[in-house]
Amino acid sequence: MSDRLEFDTDCPNNHNQTVKFNRDEFEAALKSDALVFHCNTCGADWTPSSEEIARLRTQFSKNAS
Repeated sequence: MSDRLEFDTDCPNNHNQTVKFNRDEFEAALKSDALVFHCNTCGADWTPSSEEIARLRTQFSKNAS
C-alpha cells in the first residue's frame, strides 16, 4: 500500500486538480513555506487555505489509523 494520498482541490479559476503527497512531503513543504499547488489547466499557482491544510492533515490521520 502506498503512503501517498490524493486530494482533490479547485484552483482559483475553478479548475479541479488532484494533488498527491505523503505525510513527510506535506509537512516538509508546509514547514519550509514551500507548499504551493499548481493548476495544469490554466497555470495558476496558489497557496492552500487553512481549511485545505486541515483537510489534508485529517486525511493523513485517517490513513495512519
